[in-house]
Amino acid sequence: MLSIPYAERILLGERVPSLGQLRVMREIPAFSEPDLVSRTESDAASSDCIRAAVFNVEHGNRMPEIVSFLRSCEELKHADILFGNELDDGTERSGNIDASRVLAEELGFNYAYALEFIELVNPNDQKGYEGNTLFSRWPIVRAEALHLPEGYNWYFDEQKRIGERVALFCELDVAGKRLGAVCVHLENRTVPALRAAQTEAILKKADEMFGTLPILIGGDFNSNAFDYSEASAAAAYARQKVDGTVVDPTSIEPLFDAAERAGFDYRSLNGTHLPTRRRPTGDGTLKLHLDWIFGRGVTCVRHGMVSTLLESGAKADASVPEESGMEPQLSDHNAVWADVRL
Repeated sequence: MLSIPYAERILLGERVPSLGQLRVMREIPAFSEPDLVSRTESDAASSDCIRAAVFNVEHGNRMPEIVSFLRSCEELKHADILFGNELDDGTERSGNIDASRVLAEELGFNYAYALEFIELVNPNDQKGYEGNTLFSRWPIVRAEALHLPEGYNWYFDEQKRIGERVALFCELDVAGKRLGAVCVHLENRTVPALRAAQTEAILKKADEMFGTLPILIGGDFNSNAFDYSEASAAAAYARQKVDGTVVDPTSIEPLFDAAERAGFDYRSLNGTHLPTRRRPTGDGTLKLHLDWIFGRGVTCVRHGMVSTLLESGAKADASVPEESGMEPQLSDHNAVWADVRL
């Protein structure tokens, strides 16, 4: 994606308070035009069983270790589809690299990238872009971005951004069969009802774009099961310390009911009792299940989760410092995967 000079980014951002995010975003073509890099041939071994995985790479700050992890991890190295969240393009924190392009070139993926935010705080960011990427061994026929109903205005956050949460819709050619694949990232700083509204918008767009095709939806749903705040996170951690279990958000977040009403299965594709996110609180680390795969018109054969903590073997020889008392990790999210038949 083409960069916008930093001074111009700031001027665009200054219009957000009076015009709103979506109005300003419409003046920036990158928000509505996903990058699409796809070959006509496929590197996938077989179309009989497709392995889909979700991995929030936390900007790509540790890209060499992440590449090594995805190459060597038995559960992930043969993934046909990877739903990627929080990938930077031109930010200083991740070395001003295009994280999607690096991962695609290193691992042999086709990919589509949807811009979610333009960050405004750091003048050393060459672009300041952050977004979500659908990686595929199969050719990507087309890609469209849908920016979701606003749950939080990030311009007024300390991170100060232009943008809205986004879902990326891709149509794949799987050995002559068409498959819809949607990479999602819902809002964390909002109430469960708003995440349900964002999910409803995704489901509506999926019906319009893919019709009766089989569909996989994957990504970070930010299903905290509470309204995001430091106080609510601390309270959730206190409860977790008492009972020792991870909160199952499926009975609290109405987005799951919305998905089931639309014919999507999440129960057979995910382990609902397993944590996928480690969130630091003042007293410790809150474990949450935020990352999911939903499917319609597919049959799940098996599924699992892979820890990204270094002690789990994610990459034992990586030199990753601890931060804020957290255990060394490649990302603050674990990866989840599922094998499905069309």
